[in-house]
Amino acid sequence: MNNCKTGVALTIPKTPILALVLLAAAFSLISPRDGLAQSGAGQSAVVLNYQRFGEGRYPETSVAASQFSAHVETLAGGRYNVIPAQDIITALFSGQTLPNRSVAITIDDAYRSAYDVAWPRLKRAGLPFTLFVSTDAIDEGGPGFMTWDQIRELRDAGVTIGAHGAAHAHLVDLSPEEVRADIERSVRRIEEELGAPPVLFSYPHGEMTFAARDVIAAAGFEAAFGQHSGTVTEASDRHMLPRFSINGKYGTESEFSKRINTLGLPLRDVTPADPYIEGAAPPVIGFTVDKTVGRTRNLHCFHSSASEDFIEISVAALEGRRYELRFSEAFPIGPWRVNCTIPTGGKRIRWWGMQFYSAG
Repeated sequence: MNNCKTGVALTIPKTPILALVLLAAAFSLISPRDGLAQSGAGQSAVVLNYQRFGEGRYPETSVAASQFSAHVETLAGGRYNVIPAQDIITALFSGQTLPNRSVAITIDDAYRSAYDVAWPRLKRAGLPFTLFVSTDAIDEGGPGFMTWDQIRELRDAGVTIGAHGAAHAHLVDLSPEEVRADIERSVRRIEEELGAPPVLFSYPHGEMTFAARDVIAAAGFEAAFGQHSGTVTEASDRHMLPRFSINGKYGTESEFSKRINTLGLPLRDVTPADPYIEGAAPPVIGFTVDKTVGRTRNLHCFHSSASEDFIEISVAALEGRRYELRFSEAFPIGPWRVNCTIPTGGKRIRWWGMQFYSAG
């Protein structure tokens, strides 16, 4: 399944490097004036995350049908290269170059509105996407969810089906053994219903721990996605990948355009490495900005407050492109996010983010 607006079959694993270079040149639309600002565009990609469509009762997780129609029109208009998430992962982690403005679409939970609202629009536009399924909800046959027959219909049309756990549990509350049992149950049900095991995973609620990540990697998943904002680069942990979550607030024309045009902000040696933070002490977040980014003088970082608004935090510059974010007080128990950005001269933003979880 490919973007019919481009007329090009973008199956990255099977595409010769020379062809990828030609595709990147054809699609980049980079003028000489902003070429430096967009350097590294072929080494990063945007992954979008949707959940509900046209379900106004759930504003935090739903986009209006009219908004989504506008998103599809923008993505299918020829400026962007919508390719399967798995192809993006294969390319970035094997050293290949992606076309400029590469985007993947993912949908979590398999709500019925994904079938009724999103699927017809994506099918008409020829845009590929990945559907992450929580199997218990499908097995229970709730009216708000898709059925296995509908999921098979999407699979037969070329949609990638990924795992989203069985019980849609908060993995931060489970032991590694309980995480393993939940994942094994979800994989077994998907294989029983669809005939093949899933190779991509999406963390329920976006909550990640190193212990859960290790279970997911050991289960054979090629990659796993959270719900933290940011652009996928080869520096990303392939089992803790970022996605831009899109709802009504972030689905407006300006906010959506900002996200689908972001470039990678590759960071190295992020501490703490495990996003699950124990203890009551205020955290210190450190990282090294990769040399490929160039100048970092306009680096800005933000953290989410209890009201979910983002507040800028001062950035302490150390030696060797090393930076630290220092907080004056500990975060309350639960999830919180950090985003760091660097604007470019070409009206695009480099973006890195992470969702942490304070255990208290």
